[in-house]
Amino acid sequence: MRRLLTQETDARSRIRIDGLTSRAGYLIRQAQLWVFEDFNATLAPLDIRPSQYSILVVIRDNPGLSQMALSEVLGIGRSAIIPPLDELQSRGLLERLPTSDRRTHSLHLTGAGIALLEQAESLVQEHERRLMDKVGPQGHQQLLQVLKVFGRNR
Repeated sequence: MRRLLTQETDARSRIRIDGLTSRAGYLIRQAQLWVFEDFNATLAPLDIRPSQYSILVVIRDNPGLSQMALSEVLGIGRSAIIPPLDELQSRGLLERLPTSDRRTHSLHLTGAGIALLEQAESLVQEHERRLMDKVGPQGHQQLLQVLKVFGRNR
């Protein structure tokens, strides 16, 4: 088995991918894979996924936000935002409160949601440090500046 793994590793090291490594799209995808893998592993002890983390952060920073506004700012379809909100609510991390318009609810973090998000923020800082270690402090700042071009809320 060990010999087979060594042979596969040797074969991969001889495969040329120069035609891809000169393409931004390929490199962005490789970076995305590293970031997602590390981010998922970082938040795994809290049983929280990146999309749930994003939802909690936006609700924390915008208490009373509607589900529709949340879905729009995160680029998640209106029907696709419901399952993660249901799960976070069932875990006692957020609550939906009725508004004067009976068709909408305002979103708020619970005490448990705030506490979990504080733990998550600490872990996310570790993730950011690992990313910074990979590209260096100046590279990290440059990366943020370049990626902001693609952000929804520029």
